[in-house]
Amino acid sequence: MSITVRKFTAGPDDNGRRVDRIVRRLYPDTPLSALYRLFRTGSIRLGNMKAKPEDRVSAGDILAIRSSDASGNPDSAAGSLDRKDAPGGDRSSLFAAILIVQTSDLAIVNKPRGLLTHGAGGLDELASAYFSARASGSLAFRPAPLHRLDRNTSGALAISASIAGARAFSLALREGRVDKIYLAVLDGRFDGNEEWVDTLSRTGSDGKTEAGREGARPATTLVEPLAYAAGRTLARIRLMTGFTHQIRAQAAIHGHPLSGDAKYGGSAFAGGYLLHCAELGIPEDIGIENPGIVVAELSPRAEITIKSIFLDIPASFLPRRSPNTLAAGPEP
Repeated sequence: MSITVRKFTAGPDDNGRRVDRIVRRLYPDTPLSALYRLFRTGSIRLGNMKAKPEDRVSAGDILAIRSSDASGNPDSAAGSLDRKDAPGGDRSSLFAAILIVQTSDLAIVNKPRGLLTHGAGGLDELASAYFSARASGSLAFRPAPLHRLDRNTSGALAISASIAGARAFSLALREGRVDKIYLAVLDGRFDGNEEWVDTLSRTGSDGKTEAGREGARPATTLVEPLAYAAGRTLARIRLMTGFTHQIRAQAAIHGHPLSGDAKYGGSAFAGGYLLHCAELGIPEDIGIENPGIVVAELSPRAEITIKSIFLDIPASFLPRRSPNTLAAGPEP
């Protein structure tokens, strides 16, 4: 049985991470018991010192791991993502095609309807392929979606491009400081603006979000009707809190389910429900390179659908990117 020593250099996005987290990322197929045995025997060293699992690395640190072939191979032999195959190239191109804006810390994409946020063939895989060249500078960090949109919901969605971006955006999201504005087609007519305040929780049986169940938490949504025709309303919706299916659930609770949303009792609507995150507003003071307010335009199909129902809708009601909007950065 041969013994090998592999050395890895920590990148900027590894700064402050625990050694055991990095080693687990590098050796994803190796049992935890075997990895911690390497720590106990002094086979993992940080610089010139025996590493402990709780030690934290700094950018530029050298991590040396002495192991047998039986211990498993590190992910891509250097903690980077291997995306040189043709499918990976396709995924990278798909991500580039939906990219709205990119900074050194965040990327904002316009997720199309039908694309999963996470999972096989999902946005997380597209992001990994697109950032593969940059990710090779980190042993543990992987760019990934920072929140989610349902499969059939489209629009603006943030992707981490650095660990600083992931931490700053996630904190702002938890604090309720990320502004999210949607367009939706709802059943029925509104008499004016509405504020929906409910207590919501997720059911385990059918995956629906419902009101008033045990463990429910408060949810607030602001609704501004823009146009009405043929029993349907086009509305601008601002999320004040963030729950899975929040808009879909509250719309149904208040008697205005999304048209075409069969899960929540919506009326029949060709092509399924239309829910689009049109704006994502990121606070200026979160300490990273910031794209500010990002506008995601409707797909041509969604825009045609809206204009075919609401015939005289002003163009200003539909999301349009400003000509001077910060452009998407070059592919790394």
